[in-house]
Amino acid sequence: MLKDPPPKKSRSHTIKRNTLLRTIHRKGSSSRLQLARELRISNSRVCDLIEEMIDQRLLQEQSPPAERRGRRGVNIRMNGSFGHFVGVDMEAKRLRLVVTDFSGEVVYQTRKPLHPQQDRQGLIDEIFRFIDDALIDIRPKFANILGIGLAASGVMDTKRGLILHYDLIPQAVNLPLRDLLAEHTRLPCVMENNIRAMTLAEWTAGAARGLHTFACVAVRSGVGAGIVLDGRLLRGTHGLCGEIGYMVLPTSASAASWKSFQQTVSESALGIDVESKSIELPEPVLRRTGELIGSQLASIAAVIDPQALILAGGMLDPNGPIWPHVIRSFNQLALAELVDHVKLLPAQLGPFAAAIGAAHRCLYELFPASVA
Repeated sequence: MLKDPPPKKSRSHTIKRNTLLRTIHRKGSSSRLQLARELRISNSRVCDLIEEMIDQRLLQEQSPPAERRGRRGVNIRMNGSFGHFVGVDMEAKRLRLVVTDFSGEVVYQTRKPLHPQQDRQGLIDEIFRFIDDALIDIRPKFANILGIGLAASGVMDTKRGLILHYDLIPQAVNLPLRDLLAEHTRLPCVMENNIRAMTLAEWTAGAARGLHTFACVAVRSGVGAGIVLDGRLLRGTHGLCGEIGYMVLPTSASAASWKSFQQTVSESALGIDVESKSIELPEPVLRRTGELIGSQLASIAAVIDPQALILAGGMLDPNGPIWPHVIRSFNQLALAELVDHVKLLPAQLGPFAAAIGAAHRCLYELFPASVA
């Protein structure tokens, strides 16, 4: 796991500094006075912490004043040149990789198909070859790689960096991918669920920017969600919050034959690859898929009462054939008091969002806002 960088400070100092840094990262830029008000930290304390981080080159002022201290109206932002993070997104059909600078701006991206493998070692080898090839290209351009964030698919134990299982990749059972990757690359590595990583990215710089309660629902190779409630990205008691792909869709048949959400509406279930071609399915299938997605969104809205639901993945392209059925189904089935208040918004960051979020997660692990 990544460690908090030197110099060593008191717990209170470290928490306030890191909270301040993470807030600036999510906001893009902000003034000292705005930060003091939002975080309920005294103006003088905020100024001292910001001066310290400017001296460490973590932050910079957008327009350098003649005298920094006291110029609270001057906006502060992350210093992108401090270093870079690698973010990797692994889903059933694809591998994606980005490099972000310290401010979160994407400066490099690449992708490749993830081919089915016969055994566990073959899966690991293909993932590592992809990352190795990218690092060969990256290192001459970005000398200070601070760490790798891995957005992985499946049911996982993020504390131990372990993929417990993933129905779409049977070789990924009890796979300690985080530690294997850290050992292979000799870089600090942190692992996150890929849809939670996507949620973090959309919250930081996408459709959910400025929201405090929302869910990001992604329909890709599988189906998943990330939930932010009152400004906190939820993990759940066992780290499994958001595994909506495993919700069961009842039918009139016996329970033994019921299928899960992702066995019914995902790209894998429908036998399509949205990134390689357009969605070409019979109209009844498109309608039924949209109705099922819309009905589940209505249920999620009733549970968390969000400001918005962010819809991600090629299946939920607002210009695609499924989107109108999703909207109609949600409007018909959602709690009447929520229909006019909960917005259904398309995700903004595209197919690399989970990789971007993994890089952000790497930054947040380097600068934790709580100290054990």
